[in-house]
Amino acid sequence: MTQIAGIIAPVFGVMAVGYLAVRVRLFGAVTARRLVLFVFNAAIPIMLFYRIATIDFPEQIAWSFLGGYYASAFAAYGLGMLSARFLFHRPIDEQSIHGLGGGFSNTVLLGIPLLVSAFGDEATVPIFLIISFHSATLLPVSILLIETGRRREGRASRVHVARLFLEVLANPIIAGILLGLVANLAGLTPLPSPIDAVGSLMSVVAIPCSLIALGASLAGYRLEGQIAPASVLAAIKLLVQPVLAWVLVVPVLGLGWPWAPVAVVMAGMPSGAMVYLFGARYETASEVAASVVVISSAVSVVTLSVLLVLMGA
Repeated sequence: MTQIAGIIAPVFGVMAVGYLAVRVRLFGAVTARRLVLFVFNAAIPIMLFYRIATIDFPEQIAWSFLGGYYASAFAAYGLGMLSARFLFHRPIDEQSIHGLGGGFSNTVLLGIPLLVSAFGDEATVPIFLIISFHSATLLPVSILLIETGRRREGRASRVHVARLFLEVLANPIIAGILLGLVANLAGLTPLPSPIDAVGSLMSVVAIPCSLIALGASLAGYRLEGQIAPASVLAAIKLLVQPVLAWVLVVPVLGLGWPWAPVAVVMAGMPSGAMVYLFGARYETASEVAASVVVISSAVSVVTLSVLLVLMGA
C-alpha cells in the first residue's frame, strides 16, 4: 500500500497545486483555460508523438482489449442514460450527457500520467490505443442523441453537428498519435537530434502540466444542486465500469499484462472534463456534468488506489 501511495500521492498532489493556484488567485480562469489548451493542443500531442515514434512495439498487440474496454464504456454510458430516464425523468438530449458522465473517462489529463507512473512505459501502447478511439466513438454517439432529442423539439442544428465531427477528426491528440505511428512504422527513428531533444523535454513537461491543468479546471467547477444524479453517475463511472471491464478483459478474453491492468484502471478513471465542456457547449445538463466531474475526481483518490492494488501496480 505504501508503494501505491507513492504513485497516487504525487499525481493528486500536483493536481492540488493547480487547484490551489486558482483558489488563491495565483492565476485566474482565463489562464487556466489557456493552460488546458496548451496541454491538449501541444504538450500531450508532442509527448504522444515522441513516445510512439520511439517505442518498440510488442510482437503481438491484443486488439481484443479495445473491444473489452469499449464494451464496458458503452455499457456504463447506457446505464447513465437509463438512470437519467427512469430515476430523474430527463429528455434524450440530457440523457446523452448523463451517459457521457457514466462512460467517458479522463484518459488524457489524468489517465496518461497515472498509468505511466503505475505501469511504466509498457503501458504506452494500450493507452494510446484507447485514446485513439475515445472521442471518436463516444462523442459522435452523444451528438446523434442530442440532435435526435432536439429534432423532436424542433431545435436541431445540422451545421453545428458537422462542425463538431470535423473537430473530432482534427483532434491534435489523434494527430500526434497518428504521426508518431507513421514515424515508427516508416523507420524514421532515431529521430533527428533537434526533434528528439524537443520531444524528450516535452515528454517531461507534459505530465505535470496536464495535472496542473486538471486541478485548475476543477477549481472552476461547482456543485450546482445536482448531487443526486451526479452521485449516481460517479458510482457508475468509478465502480460499475471498471468491474465490467475486468470481467470482459480477464475472465472472458483472458488478457494479461499490460493490457488488462490498463483497460481496468482506465475504465475506473473519473469522468473527463469533456463531459462538462460538451454539456456547456450544448447548454444541456451542464450542472450535472460539472458536478459529476468534481465528485468523481474527488472520490477517485480512493477508488483508483484500490484498483491499482488489485491490478498489481
